Amino acid sequence: MNLIKAELDKSDYNDSWFFLNYRIDSFWLDEELDNLYPGSLYKGLIPTLLYGLMDKEEEIVWKTILPSKGEISVCPILMCPDDYDFSCTLIVVEIENYGSFIQWKQLGIDKRTKWFDDEIRYDINWLPELQSLNFEFKDYQKMIQDFQEQYRLDKLKDNDNLCQSTVMPSSAIKQ
Repeated sequence: MNLIKAELDKSDYNDSWFFLNYRIDSFWLDEELDNLYPGSLYKGLIPTLLYGLMDKEEEIVWKTILPSKGEISVCPILMCPDDYDFSCTLIVVEIENYGSFIQWKQLGIDKRTKWFDDEIRYDINWLPELQSLNFEFKDYQKMIQDFQEQYRLDKLKDNDNLCQSTVMPSSAIKQ
């Protein structure tokens, strides 16, 4: 079995930005993809489980990251940090829930995401160099819970910043 965790990582592009990232066994997922596919610019991609996606994209990610037992889903897992959406580089994974363990069957790069109402359709080029990954269900669930907690904290912080920026200082109020 492979071990998956959500661990704090430092951005490759901004020294002051730290975020939760996928740590699998002894590697960061984006860096492993970059090692397997040099020149593809996968290093520095960030998880789609972070706060800040558009509502529709966010819903797709959280709905597909853990399929029901016996089900298979395709989930966007890594995206470009510049756009913070599915419009740029998007890595997806085919996930199967076996009950006692979760399998990432294959990873691929989405070439052309298409939206149809509330459904998304991908045009995927699968990446054969990365073998399937198997995770204990409890470890996988813990990874998701860690991302959910960080998401909640980032959303609160964002709402706090929004509230603080909309509060008018008393000196600006006409008497």
